[in-house]
Amino acid sequence: MGDEDRGPVSLAEKLDRLFQERSRERGKSLSANDVATEINIRAGEQVISGNYIWQLRKGRKDNPTKRHIEALAEYFGVPAAHFHDQQDTGANGTSADRPGQAPELLEAMQDAGVIAMAARFMDMSAESRTAVLEMIDRVRKLEGLPDVGSATGNGAGNPVGNNGRNLA
Repeated sequence: MGDEDRGPVSLAEKLDRLFQERSRERGKSLSANDVATEINIRAGEQVISGNYIWQLRKGRKDNPTKRHIEALAEYFGVPAAHFHDQQDTGANGTSADRPGQAPELLEAMQDAGVIAMAARFMDMSAESRTAVLEMIDRVRKLEGLPDVGSATGNGAGNPVGNNGRNLA
């Protein structure tokens, strides 16, 4: 299995991938200064500089503070753990750090749209989560996609468990 088959491993690779995804969403290139400015405006104070983000993205720095990780995670709509998890695909096509999970599922979990939906989903009540899952099941059926589990149960295909807090 070649290197192109494994997911991003280093902080720089992960950050660069998030920049590329966000740039595609915006339809124009996203700079480190753009990200820093937005983070600092949201925080109402100087949290991070564009130069430091650029150094992280290029691998020149690789040990950001918890505050920097949290700020970047919030900006990109990913959990802070995204920057810490090592993802590598094993010989059997599953994740080396999450045995039994197919690479397609892990890739989908990294997709910015999936992450954005999950972030909005997490703070909902159990009833609202169930309603959203039922809607998703209906849309999947309309698109002719296979059933992945019941919205009300907690079967293997249902991404909700532990009071809806686990999405993987």
